[in-house]
Amino acid sequence: MRRKPRSIRSKIVLALLVPVLALTGLWVIDVKASFADATALRDTYNTRDNVTLPCDRMVAALQGERTRSAEFLATAGGDAGALRARRAETDAAIAQFRELSRRYRGSGVSADITRARIADMATSLDSLTLIRTRIDARDATLTSVLSGYTGIIRTAFSVSNAAAASSDPLVERVMRTMVAMRRAGELLYQEDAMLTGVTAAGRFGNGEYLQLVQIVGALRFQIPTAGSTLPAPDQALFKSMLSGPAFAALRTAEDQVIGSGPSDGPVGISREVWKATSNPAVSQFFAFLADGYDHAVTFARQARDRILTRFGVSGLLGLLAIVVSLLFAVRIGGSVVRRLSLLRTAATELARRRLPELVRRLRAGERIDVDGEALRLRLGGDEIAEVGAALSDVHLSAVESAAAEAAMRYDMNKALVNIARRNQALLDRQIEALRPLGGADARAYQLAVRMRRHAEHLVILTGSARSRRGLGAGALGEILARVAGEMEHADRIAMGPIADAEVPEHAAGDLGHLIGELLENAITFAAPETPVGLSARRVPDGIVVEIEDHGIGMSPAAIEETNRRLAQPGEFDPADSARLGLFVVATLAAQHGIGVRLGPTGAGGIRAVVSLPAALAVPTEKAAPEVASTRRSDASRLVGMAGRAGRRPRHAAPQTESVQ
Repeated sequence: MRRKPRSIRSKIVLALLVPVLALTGLWVIDVKASFADATALRDTYNTRDNVTLPCDRMVAALQGERTRSAEFLATAGGDAGALRARRAETDAAIAQFRELSRRYRGSGVSADITRARIADMATSLDSLTLIRTRIDARDATLTSVLSGYTGIIRTAFSVSNAAAASSDPLVERVMRTMVAMRRAGELLYQEDAMLTGVTAAGRFGNGEYLQLVQIVGALRFQIPTAGSTLPAPDQALFKSMLSGPAFAALRTAEDQVIGSGPSDGPVGISREVWKATSNPAVSQFFAFLADGYDHAVTFARQARDRILTRFGVSGLLGLLAIVVSLLFAVRIGGSVVRRLSLLRTAATELARRRLPELVRRLRAGERIDVDGEALRLRLGGDEIAEVGAALSDVHLSAVESAAAEAAMRYDMNKALVNIARRNQALLDRQIEALRPLGGADARAYQLAVRMRRHAEHLVILTGSARSRRGLGAGALGEILARVAGEMEHADRIAMGPIADAEVPEHAAGDLGHLIGELLENAITFAAPETPVGLSARRVPDGIVVEIEDHGIGMSPAAIEETNRRLAQPGEFDPADSARLGLFVVATLAAQHGIGVRLGPTGAGGIRAVVSLPAALAVPTEKAAPEVASTRRSDASRLVGMAGRAGRRPRHAAPQTESVQ
């Protein structure tokens, strides 16, 4: 069942209510978002206390145990008691992390990710027992020990990174910067663990020199990069620290160790000197990071205050805007609906009845009073009234345009037909004067015939009756031979088998015109000195005339588009006058029920297939023998003018074929 359309009143009311409802929805969303942001910022404290800080303490304990384990492995009589004490500190930090992480109460996608990383951390910590067992048994290399601890620490950093997410961009930026800087600081601990082990051993082990070079390279790149996202005041302090004496001494010591020799060679620095150089730099770095999370919490508190202030202002203003919008909607809606109803009625009557009727009368040649037909509406003095006046102007302009177009179309068609008739008369006289001259003026004769055919284009274009020039019914072979002989390069046409048939008088001239256009196109776009085939064969429902050239052909898309135009001529578009021949062929074919299609040939050219219905190809009682297929046509001699004037210049360049 078809639903009844809404009235203008309901649409206007809906149009006014939709913004109000949208404003209400946005207000509700803003309120919810404000509360959500405030809640998320509150969660920042919970995340810092239950995830971030415990995770950092656990990482620091693991880093210290890693350094102590490296020293224990590198020294034959390593201090097992000191190692056990360090492990006890690590176990306490791990236990605290596990206990506090269970109290984490974050919400949202980032909280789910954080919980997943905490679960990964628990799995990673299970490998710590195996690492310790191998160290106690001295069944591990310094490189493998460092790699094992580093893997656990890397998982811990993934927990910190997930917990750094925040609804406030500044808070999140500071949190992530702190995590990135602690990742860079991990390289300081890796370097310390490596050099503690190798200085205790007095030499580099297998692969340890290369690993140290990689750590130093990453360290010098990542520490300055990690601090580049700090707020401007903190970034200045950070740069000052990196350029200070502690880090300068650290870089000098690193260069001394790296330059001491190749892999498996002596270290070049003592354990005491390294510790004296490394400890101040590491202490300065992590002292700088000590209050980083406190900065983030401060930013979170400030962001929460901004959110609450925004909520107070925007909430009250939004509620006031909703009330005012409702009042205006009720007041304006009633005034607009009445006048729009009048305007709708007038526009509907104009579009569905008055304007089509006026256009029909104008095209029929009837004279009308344009001013008397003007549309007059009284809708007040505002924009709706201006729309009504504009509608009246549109109506008047449409009527005047239709009248002018009808008059211009009639006069233009009349002028075109007169010009074409005059040209045809002169060309007929010229052809009659050239006919007795024989082969001497063959080209002039052929050009005159071509000009007469082009003049007839205008008559076909206007839809006027065409002169048959005294032609009656004739044999198909004679028509094709005559048309071939009238071509400018008639000696290039190779006549194939021609089926015997009679073409009625009413179609003989138009068929010759159609075939002439296709032949001219084939000759024009075929390669110079190549033949153009012309043949006709009988099929069950009529005759098929084929014209085949050896040009460079057309693209499949161009062939498809041309065939579509040939099948559906429609109305002639003056903007497409370059393809007038295509329109003429399509028009003549449609008038007589003739089918015309183009297609590619095996040699790369184009084959035009003209399908004549049975009514236009009546079999004669006595069939003449068909002509052999491959010889060049002497049809030009049927009019006495093939001759020497018909050859195309050798310098003529082949073009892409297109029916013109």
